[in-house]
Amino acid sequence: MTKKPYPSRAYAAGLRAVRRHSDDWSPPWKVFPLKAFRGSNYMFLKIEAHWDDADLLRELSRSYDKLRTIWRKWFSLRSVRSITMVYVSLPWTADHTCVYPRRVGPAGVSPSKNMRLRYFLRHPDQMKGRHEFMQVLTARTDLGIEFVEGWQLMRISIAILLPVVASLILGVMYSILEKDVSSAFTVAGYMTSAYSVCLVLLGLLNFVEF
Repeated sequence: MTKKPYPSRAYAAGLRAVRRHSDDWSPPWKVFPLKAFRGSNYMFLKIEAHWDDADLLRELSRSYDKLRTIWRKWFSLRSVRSITMVYVSLPWTADHTCVYPRRVGPAGVSPSKNMRLRYFLRHPDQMKGRHEFMQVLTARTDLGIEFVEGWQLMRISIAILLPVVASLILGVMYSILEKDVSSAFTVAGYMTSAYSVCLVLLGLLNFVEF
């Protein structure tokens, strides 16, 4: 008999199981209120009993986008790195508007588990018909989730390389049209410097909770 490396895919993605995984899915509730945090901000995700993991993962992505707003979705240099379980006491009654939730278990999760979670969030149909994430996230009413963010290398690379390439193209075109290489690259250098200031400001804003 071959032993599975992980009891479930949810566990492999870094979510700690609070009860043993079962193949049977027959919850006693019709709607489960899951409290989802991003920093100190939170919202309730109403999980319906007829969902499968694919439905849940899609709703988790939507909830994260709502919590970080459109501005952060398109301009932030950070995105969700992992999801961790947190204590929230009883649903609908706990007030966490001024505090951060306390995480369950160790603070760090291995990079491989983080990558698995991001893969499932990007490809929820891989979990269609399964209820592994559903069982973990609805096991206890005193637990919620927190979206933990991390720096995204792709976004940082684009933010750095795009203005450099644009300034280079502008310098070449200006020098060809105006026949003045020195002035062309002076203008291009000024644009790069101005963008660098904007990029630093954007990086600082990524540390601010808003």
